[in-house]
Amino acid sequence: MDYFKELNFRTPEQERAKKTLDDIEDAFIKLAQSAELQDITSREFSNKAGYAQSTLFHHFKKFDDIFSYLFLVKRRRTLLSMSELMNNHPADAPLSVLVANIVKLSMEQCNLPPRKVLLFIVSKFLKNTKNPELINIEGDLFIPVWMALANRDQTNTFVKFTESELRLRIRALQAVIRSPFFEDSAMAGTSEHTEIAYSLAMNIFSAPVVVD
Repeated sequence: MDYFKELNFRTPEQERAKKTLDDIEDAFIKLAQSAELQDITSREFSNKAGYAQSTLFHHFKKFDDIFSYLFLVKRRRTLLSMSELMNNHPADAPLSVLVANIVKLSMEQCNLPPRKVLLFIVSKFLKNTKNPELINIEGDLFIPVWMALANRDQTNTFVKFTESELRLRIRALQAVIRSPFFEDSAMAGTSEHTEIAYSLAMNIFSAPVVVD
């Protein structure tokens, strides 16, 4: 599911356009530190970003689109970082090392913006898309990456799951990590959450123990 296409968001190609969108993202983070998110106006936003309102609406059809876009950009960065982490995992390193790194990176990414910012942009995105139920589908891009990992593994700790099995297991891990953040739980991002996520991830992806 390509939400950028569904919501008609342009992918900036020129450096000037990229800088404008980066400035818009920076402006939002700064405004969020000193204002109630639901009260931020397009005028305040444009003033903080240093652009005219007409520039904002050159990139976005309506003001709420900015928040949906910011969520999708953050999400894409996380997916790309996760793919890079998995692709670079050494063949002689066991599953436990990869799982620990995945959980660590996921927690860091979810903790990057203030919690209220994450909840706000997620809610705006879910309101704007016609396909909120497909929010986890981009996790499918990890399926071929994981299969390649299992094939080159030298530690015998990676299971060679089928695509269908991997799809559901990845969904389960996504829920374990994201749900406390999306639910604004006090446990989100804590050491307890990290330990539970690691333990469950190991159960989800570990090879079964063979008893002689």
